[in-house]
Amino acid sequence: MPEAVIDKDFYRYGPDHRFARMYPLLARQIVEDAGIRNGTCLDIGTGGAPMLIELAKLTDCSMIGLDAVAEILDMARENVLRHGLPMERFRFVEADVAAMPLTDNSIDVVISRGSIPFWTDHVAAFREIYRVMAPGSLGFVGCGFSRYQSLDEIRAMRPKWSAEGEKDTRNDWKKPSFLPRVLAQAGVTTSTVHADDYGVWVELRKPA
Repeated sequence: MPEAVIDKDFYRYGPDHRFARMYPLLARQIVEDAGIRNGTCLDIGTGGAPMLIELAKLTDCSMIGLDAVAEILDMARENVLRHGLPMERFRFVEADVAAMPLTDNSIDVVISRGSIPFWTDHVAAFREIYRVMAPGSLGFVGCGFSRYQSLDEIRAMRPKWSAEGEKDTRNDWKKPSFLPRVLAQAGVTTSTVHADDYGVWVELRKPA
């Protein structure tokens, strides 16, 4: 089977990126909701690292970006430099979410925006996320936009397949029974599913 062609325009994070307005606003929302200023932040399915880049501008956190494709991580490194951020604050790891080479209880904040529709084993993925989360840490996993955007802007940004419902398997994880079942099987004991016009998110909390 031929390798998938990388859409380099999508992973090159600059002012012309289709989500260039969204990422800074979502980063601001996460910082406000989580109250984070330092510690270690993990971004799963980081792609070109736009979330990490915007979070790095607002916090003093150490950043880990995880993605399964080496070429995409190379572009993430280029994006960090393009935004004038010090590379020593960033570590990029080539791995699958279901088998992360990270230490137990080592991550203070987990972020994953947009990768969950593409996971092949959601139970294993959430089990791994919960394993690496430190006691007292937070996680935000899902697909969505910032509450600081207008709904009209959000509708224009959404990919077409997200409105296809059951016609597209990438939407299966949004079915009402899916996330509660998967989280229970993964052993995640404290979580909340938020679903509204802005998107669907799982907020994870690991007890201190």
